[in-house]
Amino acid sequence: MTPPRSAAVFTVVAALVLMMTACASGPRGGADRLPGQLPADASFAAVDGAPDAPALDGRLVDDTRVDLEALAAGRPLIVQFMASWCTSCAEQQSVISTIADEYGDAIAIVQVSGDRDVAELTSYLDEQQVDQPVIVDPDLQIWRSFAVTEPPMTALIDAEGHLAKLWPTGADADTIREQLDAIVLTAG
Repeated sequence: MTPPRSAAVFTVVAALVLMMTACASGPRGGADRLPGQLPADASFAAVDGAPDAPALDGRLVDDTRVDLEALAAGRPLIVQFMASWCTSCAEQQSVISTIADEYGDAIAIVQVSGDRDVAELTSYLDEQQVDQPVIVDPDLQIWRSFAVTEPPMTALIDAEGHLAKLWPTGADADTIREQLDAIVLTAG
């Protein structure tokens, strides 16, 4: 018995859609989420007197090794500390997405997850539609270097690698904008 023609066509179309989607990009949080080209006319101010940011070396969800230089790519960097089990982190994600949309490639954003279970993390990233690269930090080494005790926490690093600001419970969009507008002089 052969399946009805419409079922066979549906199966072929569904398979093609899945293959094209798989080829379009890697997993959420992977290297294909790193910042794009820095706008040619972008310029930034340093934060006077701010200490150097702690090291930000780790591996993304897709196992790509990254460091502060690769993540920031010459622009200010927002570091969002999160975990899939954190209810407030899901709420903070909408703030991060808003800022990402508004500032585009003039800034970079990375999330640092304290999750041990990568499957749970990737499920969360899909559910929350996270568009930023995500460092997996199961031993909380990066968390400790930034003095994170509980997520969410948001950090702002200027384009010269100085730790400009920390928000221990995350920050609203207006608060982040106020700090970014002091260091992002032109956004391209």
